[in-house]
Amino acid sequence: MERYEMAELLSRKAGVSLEEARQALAENEWDLLDAMVALERKGRTMMETVTVDRSSGEPEAEPKKVKNTAPREPIFTNGFAAIWHYIKRLCELSVKTSFTVFHREKEVFSVPVLVMLILLVCCFWVILPALVIGLFVGCSYRFEGQKAAEAANRAMDKLGDVVENIKDTLDNNG
Repeated sequence: MERYEMAELLSRKAGVSLEEARQALAENEWDLLDAMVALERKGRTMMETVTVDRSSGEPEAEPKKVKNTAPREPIFTNGFAAIWHYIKRLCELSVKTSFTVFHREKEVFSVPVLVMLILLVCCFWVILPALVIGLFVGCSYRFEGQKAAEAANRAMDKLGDVVENIKDTLDNNG
């Protein structure tokens, strides 16, 4: 079952929005049962009970719809919690992913992306020219880690190729 189908099923069976269903599934590693339990604990479902067969992901019996009387949190609180969760995940990812500098295929140094971003913000006029000069002296840059950004690495490779072309052009004309 695809993730979108799982989110639709959870949304329909739990009586929540598609976005809430998708978020609950993502937070519970796309386990339909765990996502339903998490929604019930938050008081978000419109169901009394739901039985799910883990092997097929389909409900075994049609649940009885009952209006949930649990007090709901204000929309502002839910929105703030979602934003805070997103910021927290972004910070975790930026610490687990490293910005690595290579010179002629040898690693020179590696720092967490969060440190690199802080350096860029605080010392923009020093760091950015150093990165550009590094490209012209044979440095290459990569993002490495548990969830390395492949698109960013492809962009870094293309940037390195552009700089190599510029250097070749200058060497041929000079």
